[in-house]
Amino acid sequence: MMHRIKIFSFLFLIIGLSACKKDSLAPAVDFKYNYYPLSLTKVLIYDVDSTAYDGFANSSKNFKFQIKDSVADTFKDDNNRQVFRIERYKKIAGVWKYHKTITRLLTIRSAEETIDNKTYIRMVFPAEIDTYWDVNSKNVLDNLETSLNKTYDNLSVNNLNFNNALQTYSENKNLIEEIVETNIYAPDIGLISSAVRAVDLKIETGKITNGYEYTMKVNSYK
Repeated sequence: MMHRIKIFSFLFLIIGLSACKKDSLAPAVDFKYNYYPLSLTKVLIYDVDSTAYDGFANSSKNFKFQIKDSVADTFKDDNNRQVFRIERYKKIAGVWKYHKTITRLLTIRSAEETIDNKTYIRMVFPAEIDTYWDVNSKNVLDNLETSLNKTYDNLSVNNLNFNNALQTYSENKNLIEEIVETNIYAPDIGLISSAVRAVDLKIETGKITNGYEYTMKVNSYK
Protein backbone atom coordinates (compact mmCIF):
# COMPACT_ATOMS: atom_id res chain seq x y z
CA MET A 1 0.00 0.00 0.00
CA MET A 2 2.79 2.43 0.97
CA HIS A 3 4.55 1.60 -2.30
CA ARG A 4 1.41 2.54 -4.29
CA ILE A 5 1.09 5.87 -2.42
CA LYS A 6 4.69 6.70 -3.26
CA ILE A 7 4.09 5.92 -6.94
CA PHE A 8 0.95 8.08 -7.09
CA SER A 9 2.72 10.91 -5.24
CA PHE A 10 5.56 10.75 -7.74
CA LEU A 11 3.14 10.82 -10.70
CA PHE A 12 1.30 13.86 -9.29
CA LEU A 13 4.65 15.62 -8.78
CA ILE A 14 5.66 14.96 -12.38
CA ILE A 15 2.27 16.17 -13.68
CA GLY A 16 2.51 19.30 -11.52
CA LEU A 17 6.02 20.11 -12.70
CA SER A 18 4.95 19.57 -16.31
CA ALA A 19 2.00 21.96 -15.91
CA CYS A 20 4.23 24.60 -14.32
CA LYS A 21 6.70 24.25 -17.18
CA LYS A 22 3.91 24.71 -19.76
CA ASP A 23 2.68 27.81 -17.92
CA SER A 24 6.17 29.28 -17.84
CA LEU A 25 6.50 28.75 -21.59
CA ALA A 26 3.10 30.29 -22.40
CA PRO A 27 3.34 33.63 -24.25
CA ALA A 28 2.66 36.74 -22.17
CA VAL A 29 -0.74 38.35 -22.68
CA ASP A 30 -0.57 41.49 -24.83
CA PHE A 31 -2.85 43.97 -23.07
CA LYS A 32 -2.36 46.47 -25.93
CA TYR A 33 -1.71 49.46 -23.71
CA ASN A 34 0.08 51.05 -26.67
CA TYR A 35 -3.29 51.94 -28.20
CA TYR A 36 -3.62 54.58 -25.47
CA PRO A 37 -0.05 55.90 -25.25
CA LEU A 38 0.73 58.62 -22.74
CA SER A 39 4.04 60.46 -22.71
CA LEU A 40 5.29 63.98 -22.13
CA THR A 41 5.56 66.30 -25.15
CA LYS A 42 3.17 64.13 -27.20
CA VAL A 43 1.13 66.35 -29.55
CA LEU A 44 -1.79 65.50 -31.84
CA ILE A 45 -3.63 67.93 -34.11
CA TYR A 46 -7.14 67.15 -35.38
CA ASP A 47 -9.41 68.58 -38.06
CA VAL A 48 -12.91 69.04 -36.65
CA ASP A 49 -16.17 69.32 -38.59
CA SER A 50 -19.05 70.10 -36.24
CA THR A 51 -22.79 70.82 -36.56
CA ALA A 52 -24.90 72.26 -33.73
CA TYR A 53 -28.70 72.02 -33.78
CA ASP A 54 -30.92 74.64 -32.14
CA GLY A 55 -34.53 73.53 -31.82
CA PHE A 56 -35.71 76.85 -30.40
CA ALA A 57 -34.44 78.72 -33.48
CA ASN A 58 -35.17 75.76 -35.74
CA SER A 59 -31.70 76.06 -37.22
CA SER A 60 -28.29 74.41 -37.43
CA LYS A 61 -24.80 75.81 -37.72
CA ASN A 62 -21.67 74.18 -39.09
CA PHE A 63 -18.19 74.87 -37.74
CA LYS A 64 -14.82 73.75 -39.05
CA PHE A 65 -11.67 74.23 -37.02
CA GLN A 66 -8.61 72.49 -35.60
CA ILE A 67 -7.80 71.39 -32.08
CA LYS A 68 -4.43 70.46 -30.64
CA ASP A 69 -3.93 68.12 -27.68
CA SER A 70 -0.54 68.62 -26.08
CA VAL A 71 0.66 66.52 -23.11
CA ALA A 72 1.97 69.23 -20.80
CA ASP A 73 2.71 67.59 -17.42
CA THR A 74 2.10 64.68 -15.06
CA PHE A 75 1.05 64.46 -11.42
CA LYS A 76 0.04 61.85 -8.83
CA ASP A 77 -3.62 61.55 -7.88
CA ASP A 78 -5.02 60.61 -4.45
CA ASN A 79 -4.42 56.93 -5.26
CA ASN A 80 -0.78 57.59 -6.19
CA ARG A 81 -1.48 56.94 -9.88
CA GLN A 82 0.37 58.85 -12.58
CA VAL A 83 -2.01 61.22 -14.36
CA PHE A 84 -1.17 63.05 -17.58
CA ARG A 85 -2.39 66.62 -18.02
CA ILE A 86 -3.32 67.49 -21.59
CA GLU A 87 -3.79 71.08 -22.69
CA ARG A 88 -6.28 71.42 -25.51
CA TYR A 89 -5.96 74.38 -27.87
CA LYS A 90 -8.38 75.59 -30.52
CA LYS A 91 -7.25 77.35 -33.67
CA ILE A 92 -9.15 80.62 -34.07
CA ALA A 93 -8.37 82.98 -36.97
CA GLY A 94 -5.09 81.17 -37.52
CA VAL A 95 -3.99 81.48 -33.88
CA TRP A 96 -3.85 78.67 -31.29
CA LYS A 97 -5.77 79.65 -28.16
CA TYR A 98 -6.10 77.67 -24.94
CA HIS A 99 -9.47 75.89 -24.79
CA LYS A 100 -9.53 73.47 -21.85
CA THR A 101 -7.54 70.97 -19.77
CA ILE A 102 -8.05 67.21 -20.01
CA THR A 103 -6.51 64.48 -17.87
CA ARG A 104 -5.82 60.89 -18.87
CA LEU A 105 -4.46 57.87 -17.07
CA LEU A 106 -3.87 54.17 -17.57
CA THR A 107 -4.76 51.54 -15.00
CA ILE A 108 -4.13 47.83 -15.32
CA ARG A 109 -7.61 47.30 -16.77
CA SER A 110 -8.71 50.60 -18.31
CA ALA A 111 -7.88 53.89 -20.03
CA GLU A 112 -9.59 56.86 -18.35
CA GLU A 113 -10.16 60.38 -19.60
CA THR A 114 -11.57 63.25 -17.53
CA ILE A 115 -13.01 66.14 -19.50
CA ASP A 116 -15.41 68.85 -18.27
CA ASN A 117 -15.36 67.23 -14.81
CA LYS A 118 -16.61 63.88 -16.12
CA THR A 119 -14.54 60.70 -16.30
CA TYR A 120 -15.01 58.29 -19.20
CA ILE A 121 -13.65 54.77 -19.69
CA ARG A 122 -12.26 54.97 -23.20
CA MET A 123 -10.86 51.46 -23.43
CA VAL A 124 -10.52 48.31 -21.33
CA PHE A 125 -7.62 45.85 -21.34
CA PRO A 126 -6.74 43.44 -22.76
CA ALA A 127 -8.14 45.27 -25.79
CA GLU A 128 -9.89 42.41 -27.56
CA ILE A 129 -12.73 42.22 -30.10
CA ASP A 130 -16.22 41.79 -28.58
CA THR A 131 -15.22 43.28 -25.24
CA TYR A 132 -18.04 45.33 -23.68
CA TRP A 133 -18.12 48.00 -20.97
CA ASP A 134 -20.02 51.10 -19.82
CA VAL A 135 -18.11 54.19 -20.90
CA ASN A 136 -20.00 56.20 -18.23
CA SER A 137 -19.39 53.88 -15.29
CA LYS A 138 -17.34 56.59 -13.50
CA ASN A 139 -19.67 59.53 -14.05
CA VAL A 140 -23.33 60.39 -13.44
CA LEU A 141 -24.49 60.04 -17.05
CA ASP A 142 -26.74 57.21 -18.19
CA ASN A 143 -25.25 53.84 -19.03
CA LEU A 144 -23.69 53.86 -22.49
CA GLU A 145 -22.65 50.41 -23.65
CA THR A 146 -19.40 50.44 -25.56
CA SER A 147 -17.62 47.67 -27.38
CA LEU A 148 -14.39 47.08 -29.20
CA ASN A 149 -16.06 45.96 -32.39
CA LYS A 150 -13.66 46.24 -35.33
CA THR A 151 -10.03 46.16 -36.42
CA TYR A 152 -8.37 47.62 -39.49
CA ASP A 153 -5.30 46.09 -41.11
CA ASN A 154 -4.82 49.26 -43.14
CA LEU A 155 -6.68 52.53 -42.69
CA SER A 156 -6.27 55.97 -44.25
CA VAL A 157 -7.27 59.07 -42.30
CA ASN A 158 -6.57 62.49 -43.84
CA ASN A 159 -4.15 60.81 -46.25
CA LEU A 160 -2.21 59.34 -43.32
CA ASN A 161 -1.91 55.55 -43.29
CA PHE A 162 -2.26 53.44 -40.16
CA ASN A 163 -1.89 49.71 -39.55
CA ASN A 164 -3.67 47.51 -37.00
CA ALA A 165 -6.14 50.15 -35.81
CA LEU A 166 -8.87 49.32 -33.27
CA GLN A 167 -12.40 50.74 -33.23
CA THR A 168 -14.65 51.30 -30.22
CA TYR A 169 -18.39 51.85 -30.69
CA SER A 170 -21.03 53.27 -28.33
CA GLU A 171 -24.75 53.45 -28.98
CA ASN A 172 -27.94 54.44 -27.18
CA LYS A 173 -30.94 54.98 -29.46
CA ASN A 174 -34.61 55.42 -28.64
CA LEU A 175 -37.60 57.46 -29.84
CA ILE A 176 -36.44 60.73 -28.26
CA GLU A 177 -32.65 60.68 -28.51
CA GLU A 178 -29.67 59.19 -30.29
CA ILE A 179 -26.16 58.89 -28.91
CA VAL A 180 -23.65 57.21 -31.19
CA GLU A 181 -19.87 57.44 -30.86
CA THR A 182 -17.14 55.76 -32.88
CA ASN A 183 -13.47 56.10 -31.95
CA ILE A 184 -10.50 54.62 -33.78
CA TYR A 185 -7.08 54.16 -32.19
CA ALA A 186 -3.72 53.37 -33.76
CA PRO A 187 -0.84 51.70 -31.87
CA ASP A 188 1.72 54.09 -30.36
CA ILE A 189 -0.33 57.10 -31.56
CA GLY A 190 -3.71 56.93 -29.83
CA LEU A 191 -6.95 58.42 -31.11
CA ILE A 192 -6.84 59.02 -34.86
CA SER A 193 -10.54 59.42 -35.67
CA SER A 194 -13.75 60.14 -33.79
CA ALA A 195 -17.37 60.56 -34.86
CA VAL A 196 -20.01 61.61 -32.33
CA ARG A 197 -23.76 62.15 -32.73
CA ALA A 198 -25.77 63.26 -29.67
CA VAL A 199 -29.19 64.61 -30.61
CA ASP A 200 -32.71 64.96 -29.25
CA LEU A 201 -35.55 63.86 -31.53
CA LYS A 202 -39.17 64.87 -31.93
CA ILE A 203 -41.08 61.73 -31.08
CA GLU A 204 -43.79 62.22 -33.72
CA THR A 205 -41.46 62.79 -36.68
CA GLY A 206 -37.97 61.76 -35.61
CA LYS A 207 -36.72 65.22 -36.57
CA ILE A 208 -33.70 66.58 -34.69
CA THR A 209 -34.66 69.26 -32.18
CA ASN A 210 -31.39 69.85 -30.32
CA GLY A 211 -27.90 68.48 -30.02
CA TYR A 212 -24.73 68.19 -32.02
CA GLU A 213 -22.60 65.93 -34.14
CA TYR A 214 -18.96 66.16 -35.11
CA THR A 215 -16.02 64.33 -36.60
CA MET A 216 -12.39 64.59 -35.53
CA LYS A 217 -9.65 63.32 -37.84
CA VAL A 218 -5.97 63.39 -37.03
CA ASN A 219 -4.05 65.89 -39.12
CA SER A 220 -0.56 65.39 -37.65
CA TYR A 221 1.11 63.82 -34.64
CA LYS A 222 4.46 63.59 -32.88
